[in-house]
Amino acid sequence: MKAIVLTGLRQMELTNVPEPTIKKETDVLLKIERVGVCGSDVHYYETGRIGEQIVEYPFIIGHECAATVEAVGGSVTRVKAG
Repeated sequence: MKAIVLTGLRQMELTNVPEPTIKKETDVLLKIERVGVCGSDVHYYETGRIGEQIVEYPFIIGHECAATVEAVGGSVTRVKAG
């Protein structure tokens, strides 16, 4: 799958990353439909940090998203695929 990855201060690239899978009984696998850039992404890009949280490169940005549940681990009860 594709991801925007910060590779250094003010440096990013579109790259291929491995498809995620269910690994734990409590995991939920999401299919990201849309993603937005928020203020924290801009801070990470421009300064490499937000307060005490410092980026460790490579760092995938884009945590504001709309998604569909693709699969759930065996102990997940509050959401279901679809």
